[in-house]
Amino acid sequence: MTEKQARDHAAITDLFACWADANRSKDIDAIIALYSPDICAYDAVAPLQFKGISDYRAHWEKCMPKDADMIIEMQTPVIRVSGHLGVAHFLIRCGIRDNDGGEQASWMRASFHLEKHGGQWRIMHEHFSVPFDFDSGEARFGLEP
Repeated sequence: MTEKQARDHAAITDLFACWADANRSKDIDAIIALYSPDICAYDAVAPLQFKGISDYRAHWEKCMPKDADMIIEMQTPVIRVSGHLGVAHFLIRCGIRDNDGGEQASWMRASFHLEKHGGQWRIMHEHFSVPFDFDSGEARFGLEP
C-alpha cells in the first residue's frame, strides 16, 4: 500500500467511526454530512432504494428511534482505495436497546462505494442487507459472524 493509499484508508476508517458514533448519539446532521448529495442507498428497510440526500435524510428521521438507544457494532471494515474511489464492506450489528435493556438487533451485511471530492471522502452508495432462507423466504435475523 502506498503512503497516499494508507492516508486514504485511514480517512475512510475515520469516516466509518464518525458514522457509528453519530448513529449511537442519534445525530442525523452528523450522519448526513458523511454522504454525497446524490447518494443512492439500498437499506434493509423499505423502500427498494433511496436517491438523493433529502430522500435519505427523511428515511433516517423516520427510522431513528426516539425512546431507545442505537446499537451499532461494526466489524473492522475491509477497505480498498484507488485514486478518488474507495469501496468497503463489513458485517454490522444494528438495532435498538429500549429503556428496560431489551434489544432488537441483528447482524447484517454492509457495503459502501465512496468517492473523494475536494479532499473529503463521502459515501456515494450504501447497501445493507439481511440474509434470508431460500426455502422459506424468511429473514435470518439470528445469524452470528
